[in-house]
Amino acid sequence: MPCRTTRPRSAAQLILLFAMVAVAAGRSSILFGQSQANESRVQKLYGEAKASEAQGDPATAIAKYEEIVKMAPRMGAAYNNLGLLYLRQAQYEDAVRILQQGLKVAPKLPSAHALLGISYFQLNKYAEAKPHLEAALRANPADNNAALILAKDLSSLEDFNAAAAQLQQLAKRQPENQELWYLLGKVYMKLSEQALAKMNALDPDSALVHEMSGQIMEAMKNFDGALVEYKKAVEMAPTRPGSH
Repeated sequence: MPCRTTRPRSAAQLILLFAMVAVAAGRSSILFGQSQANESRVQKLYGEAKASEAQGDPATAIAKYEEIVKMAPRMGAAYNNLGLLYLRQAQYEDAVRILQQGLKVAPKLPSAHALLGISYFQLNKYAEAKPHLEAALRANPADNNAALILAKDLSSLEDFNAAAAQLQQLAKRQPENQELWYLLGKVYMKLSEQALAKMNALDPDSALVHEMSGQIMEAMKNFDGALVEYKKAVEMAPTRPGSH
């Protein structure tokens, strides 16, 4: 059975987790090689873009940021904020395009890596998402949100051991987060299925295979199926401890 992880409830819920970082990056940006008049124009556009965002007018804000990156191609925060807006509008391809450009200007900006990783994840491009989410976490290991998305991404890549390790660390930091325990349970179930597949390859009709099959069915609340498997295990190995 292929693994399907729980997708984020909405793109907006994910990207808002990084919005404060993007704003902070914008405030600390530097315009490189700009004339005074050009810099003044860029700063004016930047203020207008932020105002449009605050007024709930993303289309105007996007247009302003697009103009900014043309006028000031070294202004890394503009790419970051533009990518954030595209992500909010579920324009994932555009977000990927602009964030990739931004990372060429500011390759160490953690929020840009996180946003790009989310964009790829939303496009189901899990292999492409992984290195960017990992880069975001290397820069900020305490970023629980990036860690959660990475765990989901690893599960989608069927790297269940790595996903389990990621979720275990998160669960220690957020023991009250029910979603973490749900995802961890699903990952453990997939690991059990993988173990059963390997056991089947060795001996598909052994008592151990039937007992493991019963345990998996029991975990899935398929009690009738579990009972059949447990009976087969007992018939094949009546003296095995615990079978009865």
